[in-house]
Amino acid sequence: MKPPALRIFFFMIQIFTLSFVSQSAAQSPDSLDIAIDKLLNRKIRVVSSGEQATVQSDSIAILHYLSEGAKYNSLNYDTSLFYIRKALGLSMHSGSLKLISLSAQDLGEYFIKQERFKDALACYLQCLRIEDKRNDMLREADIYKALGMTYYYMEIFSRSLDYNNKALEIYTAHKDTLGIASVLEQLGSLNSSHEFCETRTVEEKKKDFQIAISYFEKSANLYSLYGNEKGTAEINIDFASVYNKMRRPDLALGYIQKALVYFRKIKDPESTADALYVMGKAYRRLKDYDKSIESFKESEEISNANGLSQGIQFLYEAMATSFNDVMDYKQAYEYYIKYMTIRDSVYNKEKSRQFIELETKYQSELRQNQILKLTSQKRERNNLIYMLTGVIFLLGSFIYYYMRLIRKNKIIAEQKIQISENKILELEKERSYLAARSVLEGEEAERSRLAGDLHNGLGGLLSGIKINLSSMKENSIISNENVSAFNHALSLLDTSISELRRIAHNLMPETLNHYGLKTALEDFCTQVAPEGNPEISVRFFGDEIRYTKELELTMYRIIQELVNNALKHATATTISVQVFSEPRRMVAQVIDNGRGFETSGKINDNKGKGLENIYNRVTAMNGEIDIWSQIGQGTEVSIEIEIP
Repeated sequence: MKPPALRIFFFMIQIFTLSFVSQSAAQSPDSLDIAIDKLLNRKIRVVSSGEQATVQSDSIAILHYLSEGAKYNSLNYDTSLFYIRKALGLSMHSGSLKLISLSAQDLGEYFIKQERFKDALACYLQCLRIEDKRNDMLREADIYKALGMTYYYMEIFSRSLDYNNKALEIYTAHKDTLGIASVLEQLGSLNSSHEFCETRTVEEKKKDFQIAISYFEKSANLYSLYGNEKGTAEINIDFASVYNKMRRPDLALGYIQKALVYFRKIKDPESTADALYVMGKAYRRLKDYDKSIESFKESEEISNANGLSQGIQFLYEAMATSFNDVMDYKQAYEYYIKYMTIRDSVYNKEKSRQFIELETKYQSELRQNQILKLTSQKRERNNLIYMLTGVIFLLGSFIYYYMRLIRKNKIIAEQKIQISENKILELEKERSYLAARSVLEGEEAERSRLAGDLHNGLGGLLSGIKINLSSMKENSIISNENVSAFNHALSLLDTSISELRRIAHNLMPETLNHYGLKTALEDFCTQVAPEGNPEISVRFFGDEIRYTKELELTMYRIIQELVNNALKHATATTISVQVFSEPRRMVAQVIDNGRGFETSGKINDNKGKGLENIYNRVTAMNGEIDIWSQIGQGTEVSIEIEIP
């Protein structure tokens, strides 16, 4: 039975509005289920032209997030999940079922990479509900294929076969050549791995392999007919894997060499590493151990260089076996240790679960034996023993209830302490928030005063001097020797006036007050952009909304600081400024392809007052900042400010 506080927490989750659920849906399949229920049961209404424009803008941003998420899917799982969450949250907000389905499918693919297959199944089943509502048969086929692949990873042959056949039936009815080819390839892989799902005899394995080859041949013909080189190359790897299992490495080698040439040509590191792994196994069966080890090592180097850690334990196991074949026991031992380390970490949860089950069974048997022993003893005891048992029972009951009372009082005391600590943290956060706002307001007020004093005071004085000097030049007789000096003085005076105006504009940009953030940022980037590299681009998504003066000025200062930092330190060739404008939210991103830096995860731990000033401004607006950077891979800074 759940504690009262936990029941209340779950009850509160169920009564939250759809807008909140759309944000949490990007993190949990359960909350995604709740949100989709609300959307599918919502009544259809007429959408205004303004809302259509907003939906179109959201669609562009969502597709951009999905594209970025797919790009990082094999490189950086955290970054991939960040973009998928953005896409799913925004698609839930927009209410577009197609975009929600695409986003949920990408979330399922992320869970597949993390080997969280049950979560992936939950995402795909939600997609299936949506596509059934939309009556998009080809999208249903895509989801059936994804479900078939998930059950393939879970080694449940019958379910995987069922879903793949459903997908094949739809693709065939719609004459989708690529869809048919991809499902046939998946069916071939399923049959070639039948032995891992169910116990198979030697004859059954041979039959499975022949069925797999038959599927691969049909798929390869379709890929060739369609001119899909990548599909053909992937089929070649499948052929090689099956022929390795059939102990025909001579045939496998020809296929894998063709695939490797293609994947090297398109510079696909993940597929190249997979092909080299299969090639290493083929050479080992041919007893060419040097080439086998060479292939395995190259696969390892590519995997490590590109962060491809999924399934690398099998590569280490194969390398350990090959080194053992050449009697290099030291290397064999080292790679076997790597294999065991990763394997133990992958299966640690399963082992822990089995251990707990065994311990529970042992404890149950132990208790049963104790009960039998006590029962036999109770039959032999007299009334005195019954009386003593009753006294002990009463004493035990008293101790039990007394301990419960102490525990309950302790929980209440801990809750009170926690409430007090939370209040202190909230007050401290509010104090920091107010302090940051006060400092920034004072700073901006001082900037505004200085800009006014410079423009109206010193600027007016210099302009007066220029007018007087120009009048003297016209009404006075100046020798030829002094004309050049006089003109030079006027030129210096013009330069001083221009520099004064530039300083006053930087202190308080008039363009921002009159025309808004977009025009001010475009003017700023035009002014600071050098003649050569880096190129600075400014892109706005959404409507041109005029926010409060405080918010526009804060966002302008933050982007100004980030662009100046990139110009000074990044040595980049491109700097991209992107602003996403919504009625209740503003998001800005500054991205460069410069040399990057190591981030510690905390803003205050990174060197430089610039980032600290940015953090203070974001804190003053109660916003969020996210910094991603790696050495040699550039820097990406995202700022998100919710508008109350």
